[in-house]
Amino acid sequence: MVRRESGSIPRLIAGPRQQLSYFPEHYSLIDREPRVSVVMPSMNQARFIGQAIDSVLQQTYPNVELIVVDGGSNDGTLGVLESRLGRFGQRLRWVSEPDSGAANAINKALRLADGDIIGWLNSDDLYAADVITHAVQRFVADSSLMMLYGEGEHVDAQGAPLGRYPTRPPSASIQGFHDGCYICQPTVFLRRTVLDAVGLLDEGLRTAFDFEYWLRVFKQFPQGVAHVDRVHAYSRLHDDCITMKMRRTVALEAMRLLARHVGVPRPHWLESYLSELCSVYPFDERVPDLAAEFFGVVKEAREFLTPDGYERLMGSYEQDARLRLALPGAYASVSPDGWAPPTLALRIRKTPSTASILRLSCVNASPLKRPLTLRTLTSSGKEDVRRVESPGPFHLDFDLRELTGSQSTILVTTEPSFVPAQVEPGSRDARALAFRIERTKFVEADADGQLGWFDVSRHR
Repeated sequence: MVRRESGSIPRLIAGPRQQLSYFPEHYSLIDREPRVSVVMPSMNQARFIGQAIDSVLQQTYPNVELIVVDGGSNDGTLGVLESRLGRFGQRLRWVSEPDSGAANAINKALRLADGDIIGWLNSDDLYAADVITHAVQRFVADSSLMMLYGEGEHVDAQGAPLGRYPTRPPSASIQGFHDGCYICQPTVFLRRTVLDAVGLLDEGLRTAFDFEYWLRVFKQFPQGVAHVDRVHAYSRLHDDCITMKMRRTVALEAMRLLARHVGVPRPHWLESYLSELCSVYPFDERVPDLAAEFFGVVKEAREFLTPDGYERLMGSYEQDARLRLALPGAYASVSPDGWAPPTLALRIRKTPSTASILRLSCVNASPLKRPLTLRTLTSSGKEDVRRVESPGPFHLDFDLRELTGSQSTILVTTEPSFVPAQVEPGSRDARALAFRIERTKFVEADADGQLGWFDVSRHR
């Protein structure tokens, strides 16, 4: 164990429900400058943790302590912590020792924290400027406020923005969590009395311990949660973060927690997991077969669903074209009903056993009744143009021998496309659509090898 401290830290051996308050109830935040404790778990995040620490301790609000609990990093993290200790002195406290996971590390830090207000920032995330000042002002102004959260923005490993986290106000209520977790974890601040009433994180959870905590807070303080419409934090998405590496576990744990705290979960969590799988398949080698992986998760989630709900769900996904058309090593970016968008992405992962031809059996079912022009572009820059002259079935053959590398993307751009809501009376379907795909399969080239890189043929 390595422990570096500037000043003393109370070493509390607290169970999950131990009273953690340091201040008498009558000692109002208005009477003094509230102390803010930010807890930060860490494990091998040397490339990010320095920025994370700076985003906390360079805030304009002065009465802030940061407690970092590291799980025994060996990537240079401890050197970063030592350097920041020299810069920030008593405001930074850290310990490095083995732990049983992120929830365990956070609980250790919470036991050491002595602030009136608690923040929780991961070692790869960042606080927005002045966020602590604004949070303190809200807690001082409203003594009934127990939990405050704001807007979160996803950024990549380099800090480039990826988009806002899908946040909703507390009026969405605990029932709103059926449709996804609408609170971005690093944007949250808690009044210390929440720890007294609700306890610490559930260390039996691998990924959804924050989500489970929000459920408990909403049940305990249904009128004590508030949202502020400003960016509180930047949540980093990269290959090594829990959010990206453990999507399957996130979905199953969330459904289990909803069943425990709220009621029978809705299909949202399964649909989100399928969408995430589809966005990377077949390039993620951990998922060799899309349908097998997804239906395995649905079967694991069966215990959280009603029997009728499970059967309906299975029946629906068995007809889902995203799963039905996916092959081991090939994926077409279609909608669940099989319609291709104006630019269809075909992702191919080649192995020595991959067949030479990928065939798509398609239908020109556009209500425009016009010929289709299909322009194709491979990852290596090879282009081609073909036409489908009339409505009805056709097939597209792609010669995979012409593709370079083990992973390739072929883009098929179709003109014209159509929007059902614009051409079909009574339709509200606002998707832009091109043609429908009914079947995919790998085939071998003819013996004479005359099949071109891209060939459009009518079914006979």
